[in-house]
Amino acid sequence: MSALEIRKSNNVVVVAFKHSKVLDEMLIAEIGDEFSELTQEAAAGKKLLLDFAKVEFMSSAMIGRILILQKQCMKDSIDLRLCGICPNIMEIFKLMKLTKVLKIYDNVPGAMKAFGAA
Repeated sequence: MSALEIRKSNNVVVVAFKHSKVLDEMLIAEIGDEFSELTQEAAAGKKLLLDFAKVEFMSSAMIGRILILQKQCMKDSIDLRLCGICPNIMEIFKLMKLTKVLKIYDNVPGAMKAFGAA
């Protein structure tokens, strides 16, 4: 069973997380495997959006997976954006200065608008 919900909207691959807690190593490994397939799925439109609206807690290993995905997206010229990050996770992103490396938006409509796909 997939840990991610994947759909296409206006040439953007939108990925929503199904779990509120992304802490378990097996779940993170599963998500990492699904992330590797995402770049292939997003290759045509070159736009990928990760929606964290349901996620309340995330381990540092998951942050590592996001950075690996971001690196792969840069290599493949895919525009990666994130949205719906809760305040406690956003605080960690700010402390790690990830807000300077990742494009982060409040919600899906805001990110879609930034893609020019609203």
